[in-house]
Amino acid sequence: MNIQNTIQVIQQYTEDLEDRLVAIRRDLHQHPELSGAESWTAAYIAAALDAADVTIRTGVGGYGLVAELVTDPTRPTVALRVDMDALPIQEVNEQPYRSKVTGLMHACGHDVHSAIGIGVALILSRIRDRLAGNVRFIFQPEEEEITGALRMIRAGVLSDPEPVAIFGLHVAPIPVGQIAWTEDLFLAGFDHYLGILRVQGGTMLSLAHLDAIARRCCQVIQHFNQWHLPETFEEMQAFWKRMETSPDGLERFMIYDATQNDEVPGAWHGQFGIGIKAANHHLRRAAIGRIRASLNTICRMTHTRYRLEPMGTMPDMRNDTKLVRANIEALERIVGAESLIELKAAFPFNCEDFAYFTEYVPGAMYWLGGANPAKGKFAMLHTPDFDVDERCLKVGVRAMAALLVNTLARHDH
Repeated sequence: MNIQNTIQVIQQYTEDLEDRLVAIRRDLHQHPELSGAESWTAAYIAAALDAADVTIRTGVGGYGLVAELVTDPTRPTVALRVDMDALPIQEVNEQPYRSKVTGLMHACGHDVHSAIGIGVALILSRIRDRLAGNVRFIFQPEEEEITGALRMIRAGVLSDPEPVAIFGLHVAPIPVGQIAWTEDLFLAGFDHYLGILRVQGGTMLSLAHLDAIARRCCQVIQHFNQWHLPETFEEMQAFWKRMETSPDGLERFMIYDATQNDEVPGAWHGQFGIGIKAANHHLRRAAIGRIRASLNTICRMTHTRYRLEPMGTMPDMRNDTKLVRANIEALERIVGAESLIELKAAFPFNCEDFAYFTEYVPGAMYWLGGANPAKGKFAMLHTPDFDVDERCLKVGVRAMAALLVNTLARHDH
């Protein structure tokens, strides 16, 4: 197979598909659904895939959907995962395609991801005779709840056969047209704990006093943070530049979170949640040690004692270095070397349950630029005015298609 010729075909077909990609993205944006409730979304995606010569399975691990493009069962399979759930955020944009559901919106770009997944399936189905194997499209629900990936894995999406590689992408507040990548850590996992305060024997404390001590514990833990999530687009751009140059400290980040129950104030007296993200598990252990030392001091001064109960953990999202390096040339051909941005440090504030897939098969995730400030499109994740320059749809389709095609060619023996 001539990769260069195939990439040129992908570029042309994506150009032809642009208007349809925009229409799909806007349909999805207008009909957001929360994690675990993606029934309309799954049905819409299945209908959109009717034009592709794929075998579709629905109801996989909840409202998940799997589309198989099989050219030869004896040859390798690669996979593309896209997420499709929305967030409980009220949209403030005034575009004609704004959310039609009060209190819900696609504020994390999963509408963009799903449209790109559909586009890649349509194009690769059209050039199936050029593929050196098979492609599995995994449309995953419940990413925002960090439950969807595991449910789909348990439902068998990585078996019969096991893919040789899996890819994903996520829209980001960087200029439209750009693709950013890392060779290793892409997003950190986390450790969660429940902190529980108790009064020492013989000490008289009111519940309000116990809550005040818990609040003080949270303040102390939050004060450990060296890095803070940028609040404006300008701050975000400066932070991404830091990731490109890997400044001192960022490659060894530790992010602390500690909060009381805001949804039901006073329901759980003396309790608070703790979250830790860090560049590696050694740093997470150091972080919890630092937290324990501070809690020891606070409790000694307030005649209380504490207990930390582990409440869950999530693995780091680490790109497979060999897989990333093997596909740099293909990405350069499809989007241009000037549009590829190598990051020397991970974005420290988010996590991604795509990490669970990469515990089973080699995987890589990429950042897809969606911002265009001149048009008021900033692609700031989890914000009520989230929106993207829709030219990112073409870039995402081309990049993911090239990764899948090139990886199959590499595994064709």
